[in-house]
Amino acid sequence: MSRERRQIRRGRRAERQERRAERIENRAVRQRRTPEAAKQLLLDAAERLFADENPGDVGLKEVAREAGVSHALITHYFGTYAGLVEATLERRLATLRERIRERLGEAGALSRPEELLGMLFTALEDPVHLRLVKWLAASERATPMFALQHRGLQAIAQQVAHAVRPNPPREMLETLELALLTAVAAATGYAISKAALAGAIGQEPNPALDAGVRKTLAGMVQTYLRDRIGLA
Repeated sequence: MSRERRQIRRGRRAERQERRAERIENRAVRQRRTPEAAKQLLLDAAERLFADENPGDVGLKEVAREAGVSHALITHYFGTYAGLVEATLERRLATLRERIRERLGEAGALSRPEELLGMLFTALEDPVHLRLVKWLAASERATPMFALQHRGLQAIAQQVAHAVRPNPPREMLETLELALLTAVAAATGYAISKAALAGAIGQEPNPALDAGVRKTLAGMVQTYLRDRIGLA
């Protein structure tokens, strides 16, 4: 990146920070908040910043300024800045997990794996999501990639298994968990490295290629589950 472009980016960042500071200064006196409300306030502020900036270009002070609180409050609830970034991603993934679980409750959902994977692909292609994933990967955080501490893949596997059989055997659960883990890993890798992967087959990233990858992955998962546990 040229020096001129870096200066332009710094100038724009400074302008945004000034506008945010003005908004905060003009806010009314804040009411006392519960711990959960305070956490959500900080996560909301972080998401607003990450909508425009990479996590590496933001820090504790910037998030605290955006939220209108002391940066000590962030360390109190999240330990470190990395902990805040991880919690921001976790909240987004938990929302995705619940949407998929709701869709699984619909009639015939299990026979439409491409539709379910489409929800995953859409979430993974979100710019904010990608910024968080890439930053955490680069920082070598030990971050599970689907609802993290809440074992989202395990919960979904259990929901699918019980929809197929009232008392599913452990082998079925393990097969579903492995299939889901593989699908999420493939979708995440494609989202992060789409340009390089498309280039490897002489293409540019495009919607048709995205749809083809999604359909192919869904077919692979469906075939695997049909052969292993008889899931139609």
